[in-house]
Amino acid sequence: MREEPILTDEDRRAWALWQRTAEAHARTRAFRARVDRTRGLVGEALSTEPHACLMWSGGKDSTVMTHLVCVDMGARIAVGSEKDDLDFPGEEDYVRGLAAAWGLDLHVLHPPISPAAWLAEHARQLLADDDMHSRAAGLSKACFYDVVETWSQPYGLMFLGLRQEESRGRRMNRAKRGALYAKRRRFGEGTQWVSTPLVDWRGIDVYAYAVSRGIELLPMYRCVGLMHEEEPWFIRKSWWVPGSHAQWGGIAWLRRYYPSLYGRLCRMMPDASRHA
Repeated sequence: MREEPILTDEDRRAWALWQRTAEAHARTRAFRARVDRTRGLVGEALSTEPHACLMWSGGKDSTVMTHLVCVDMGARIAVGSEKDDLDFPGEEDYVRGLAAAWGLDLHVLHPPISPAAWLAEHARQLLADDDMHSRAAGLSKACFYDVVETWSQPYGLMFLGLRQEESRGRRMNRAKRGALYAKRRRFGEGTQWVSTPLVDWRGIDVYAYAVSRGIELLPMYRCVGLMHEEEPWFIRKSWWVPGSHAQWGGIAWLRRYYPSLYGRLCRMMPDASRHA
């Protein structure tokens, strides 16, 4: 089997161009000012509540946030990373390797049940383009959010690498709550502070930070030739099962770059081939 993701010359050309663009952006005054403002947001959050944790998926945004908070600013806080059998290949090794290099207090969180087994069990009741990633989805409820929220409950502050550019819901949350807000705890009593220090960053800012700090992102971010050549930051790391992302070409993208995972999806959900 060929090594995945399967990249073409077009992918490599587009990725190299964006790396050069990110390098140029990293030298701008606007980018440096954005990083300085973000340091201020992190400092404000830690002054409000020093007993903090940080959630790190291994995706581009949370990886950049983890470096900025824990390496650039030197905050000694707990870092949680949920990992399971629907992650892209190599994700757990990736976060463990960077955590060792950066000296992080990493806690790898595994769900009590297998997400792949849950999906196989419920496949007959699902279509390939059903919602599988949102907080309301059955798969997410069973295998992700409870795990993350249970682990983070003892901490008074949680850092999340969310950016308002990525969805209408995040823009609404930014407008209503700002970059630091208190939310009611799902488990237990009282409230927990939430800080989203990258909330105002654009995609190019994320890439600029990564390239200027020598951070190697997951290989999936190089898969830009098919449909993300103009805006590579629209590749978002989640489970490899596209779910509702099928409406934006998620299954076609999976078939192109990860054919073995696409084959697994079609065996579980034969209707997936209609979207490829």
